[in-house]
Amino acid sequence: MVISMTNRLLVMVIAFALTSGVVAHAATAPQRPLAPITLPAATSLPMAFQTAASRIGETATGAIDPTAAIRDAYQRDHVALEHLRQAASQLKGSAHPAFNQLISTDEATLTEIERTALATTRPSVSNAITAMDTLVASAQAELDRQLSQPGASKSPAGGAKSQGGDQSGKANGNSH
Repeated sequence: MVISMTNRLLVMVIAFALTSGVVAHAATAPQRPLAPITLPAATSLPMAFQTAASRIGETATGAIDPTAAIRDAYQRDHVALEHLRQAASQLKGSAHPAFNQLISTDEATLTEIERTALATTRPSVSNAITAMDTLVASAQAELDRQLSQPGASKSPAGGAKSQGGDQSGKANGNSH
């Protein structure tokens, strides 16, 4: 709880500092607007930054519109499960269809978590998002376990790297 409060305070301080800097620049040099900046693509950021950015967005959205936060988390986790399904194509033999079945079951569970959370009058954003994220994390762990077994991967090097950890692929809209 203390860490959460500290993080919130840090976000507020950074936002205030950035806003103050922009206002000060605009007041002192109105004829020279700030140069546009180019932010790196989300896919080039380390997964920890992507997850942190996603959590901040969900927390902010959840405070204003809990149903939108749950839908966004559902969409992000649905995309992550599809990435895991694609990464599982490296599995040999019966492991690949078995993992696809696991992902199909997890997708159904993910949909059920979302529907249950949205059916309540005041959904618990953090509980629903945590449950959905836990589902994706367990599928990621299972894929990592299967890929780490000797001879389980189709790649000759055996060091296949999964793409499934990228959970920040937020898409606007709802596909169900």
